[in-house]
Amino acid sequence: MRKFTGNCISLVLTLSMLFSLCGCNNNKKTAEAETLCTSFCEDIKAGNVTNLMGYLSGSDVTEESLKELIEPSGLNSEESAFVSVIRDSIIYSVQEPVYDYKAKLATVYLVFGVADYSSEEAMAAENVSEFSEALSTMQNKVITIAANVDFSGELPVIVNAKEIINEVYAFSSADLRVMPGKLSDFYTGANWVLAPNDSYLNTDVIGVRAKFSKDLSGYRCVPGITYSVYRDGEAVFASDLINLEEDSVKLEFSSEMAGEDGINEDLFLVAGNYKISVSDEFSNEICSLECVVENKEIPADTIKIANHKEEYYLSNLVYEVMDNDFMAGAMFFKSGWWDYDGTSVGKSAFGSNTKTLGFSLAVGESNDSELYYEYYYSEKSDFAKVNGSEPVYQGSCKPTVYDDQACYDLDYSADKFKPGFYGVVVYSDASKKHIVFVASCLVVKETSKDVIKG
Repeated sequence: MRKFTGNCISLVLTLSMLFSLCGCNNNKKTAEAETLCTSFCEDIKAGNVTNLMGYLSGSDVTEESLKELIEPSGLNSEESAFVSVIRDSIIYSVQEPVYDYKAKLATVYLVFGVADYSSEEAMAAENVSEFSEALSTMQNKVITIAANVDFSGELPVIVNAKEIINEVYAFSSADLRVMPGKLSDFYTGANWVLAPNDSYLNTDVIGVRAKFSKDLSGYRCVPGITYSVYRDGEAVFASDLINLEEDSVKLEFSSEMAGEDGINEDLFLVAGNYKISVSDEFSNEICSLECVVENKEIPADTIKIANHKEEYYLSNLVYEVMDNDFMAGAMFFKSGWWDYDGTSVGKSAFGSNTKTLGFSLAVGESNDSELYYEYYYSEKSDFAKVNGSEPVYQGSCKPTVYDDQACYDLDYSADKFKPGFYGVVVYSDASKKHIVFVASCLVVKETSKDVIKG
């Protein structure tokens, strides 16, 4: 009986020692697994390609393909900056390993946090600064992955290291809506405005319309553009930076931009061979177009305003088109004398208490050239003496776009208007030699209130 008891005690002690040794072994393996996975996570966070290749020994992953995943090539500076912001957001924690003694395999749960770059706030950011700020205000996306550490060999190996790296760096292939490549990649064409043969005659403005793909509007970080103007090979103008707000942009060079040395006595651009070169804000050329500007002496048109009696102004709209080709885009059924202050007493007549005379000339929205105009006064309706006389007012304007149309607002305001006849003469350019349109109105002696009462 004593012998049996001794054998039992011996067996218990032997088993106890065996379990103790296994426990020590397990603790050692889990510690090794945790240390290995911690180093692995740190290398993932740092994007250390050289170190990470050590975990991928024996796999089909090349150093070039791994580097392409972590630091993609072919990115422009904005794309690289967006990707760097996400990479810098990576955090991790390593959970306590569980070791399977029979399988000689440790399971270690790795928990990564990566900035939520696909959130609505992040996708709305228009630059890297806004993107970084948006990411800092929201919780990271959590990626939990079980790392399998194999202890069957001479050294422990993370079996699924490739899958873990791919999972964490999935953002490097994500569409962040940052414009890829150069702005020139989205350029679709350009043409001279109002110069079908790339030639201008007696003009105070030349211009290029550059067009880009409509896809451009969906991207962030679209660079601005600049343009330079050359005359006979000499630089005469350089623009400020222009932001692209639509898929096309008009780039002009006018007499005001040219200065005194760039215009002739008729205020036209001087003759010569002109070139407009368009580049993005990083000095990458997008396009370059050339045209010819010619000058020709032209006689000044004689002002002719029709003679009508006062009654005609009360019941009719009084105007005359002097250049049908130039005014082809006008919508005269929407045009007329505009009653700014409620003083109209007829279609082309106003009370003496009016403060503004103005003809609203409706045109298509694509018409954006500048018109020049003068107002003349005549006590009598024949306007016989206006040629050679000084206008009572002169101005210029481009169309104003309203809800349903665009209008040249040919306005003349004054504290007081003498009773009589007023004619507006509209010219196609600043030289005021070519008349394209005239209109006239009547200011009666009575105030509008008196006329309406009568």
